[in-house]
Amino acid sequence: MSDDAAARPPVGRKAEASAETRATLLEAGAALLREQPVGDVLSQVTARAVVERVGRTTGAFFHQWPTLEAYHRDLVAYVLDPVRIESTAEAVAFITAALRSGQEPATVLHLAARGNFESVRADPYAQLWQALWSKHSQDEQVHASLRQNFDWVTDQVVPLLEACLAAAGRQMQPPFTVDSFAVVITALVQGLNLRWAIEPERVPVKPLSERPDAPEAQTSWDLFGTTVEILFRTITTPQDGGGSSPSSTART
Repeated sequence: MSDDAAARPPVGRKAEASAETRATLLEAGAALLREQPVGDVLSQVTARAVVERVGRTTGAFFHQWPTLEAYHRDLVAYVLDPVRIESTAEAVAFITAALRSGQEPATVLHLAARGNFESVRADPYAQLWQALWSKHSQDEQVHASLRQNFDWVTDQVVPLLEACLAAAGRQMQPPFTVDSFAVVITALVQGLNLRWAIEPERVPVKPLSERPDAPEAQTSWDLFGTTVEILFRTITTPQDGGGSSPSSTART
């Protein structure tokens, strides 16, 4: 036993172990949802299936939750917790650093969108958000959690768009607002992710890792990134005659 572990009182160690068990069981439920997303959402997540997945006992399960329904409520909150949206945090970091280095704002948005779409497509939780959406009209908790999730993402995107507008010397063109632009962007990435999963040949993508001198780089393009850049150039106007021209050619 380490000195740190020995120094912690038994009550503290017990609480840590309980929290670890709780997190492990919730992640096991999320994994079951990812593997079996069809049918009545959550019906495949039983206490036995969860504990068998992680080598725990049903006693440990019901020590954490008095009923399966209580577990399901916490599982929905766990899956839809905005902290799991790593793609948004990555976009925030990328755009902030790129603007500080003086890169052209419309191009920054384009590249950030390309990277964001890559991250969303690889995110194991993305399909769970879409599966749980089917329950939003019948389940108040799912509805509230999805709204919190959407609001959090929008609240992260709005300051980024404001920073890009300020750096470009541009402003939104009514009736568009920064908030409505953020909603369009987030809805686009969610919808295109679903479409890409079904018809990937109809949703062109261009990975950020693709080398500019690669043969495919001469003909490939990115639907989401290009659309975001075109929107930025066309639904905004220069402030006091400044800023870049909205007719500038969008990158692909």
